[in-house]
Amino acid sequence: MADARFDLNFDGTVAPGADPATVRRQLKSAFKLDEEGLARLFSGKPVFVKRNVDTSVATQFERIFSRAGAILRVVPIQESGATAPAPGSDGDGPTPTAPPGLGLAPLDSFIETPPEVKIVEPDTSHLSLVPGPDWSLEDCEPAADASEMPDTSHLTLAERDTRPDSKESGD
Repeated sequence: MADARFDLNFDGTVAPGADPATVRRQLKSAFKLDEEGLARLFSGKPVFVKRNVDTSVATQFERIFSRAGAILRVVPIQESGATAPAPGSDGDGPTPTAPPGLGLAPLDSFIETPPEVKIVEPDTSHLSLVPGPDWSLEDCEPAADASEMPDTSHLTLAERDTRPDSKESGD
């Protein structure tokens, strides 16, 4: 049981015969708490002081609380519902747990039934294919615009001067 792990809970319970004011003062001093932290510790609700600790740390904290006159609850992790492995699991990874009254959806299934999608069939009665080898993909190309060619009759070509000192040579 050397590798046993524990959660440490405190709900503000004071040992019989202990003075609550003294217990509060000693725990405040031992853990260097401010007033807000002390109020949270003595709220009456269970508070996790430490989680997942080994036996030596659990014994040390239990001793501190006992000397102060408070009752610390040391819970083995196997008893704690939040950290115990679920039946049938190997305990290697975290096991999801559901709140009471709720369940988890099976793996690889829908949470709710998907809605039925109605696909409307388009009307293709007006379409036809050219039978046989009487057509090619060129028939699918859109027709070229019937725009007029510009009049270039007034343009001429001139000889280009290629001498190195010429300004037209591009240098």
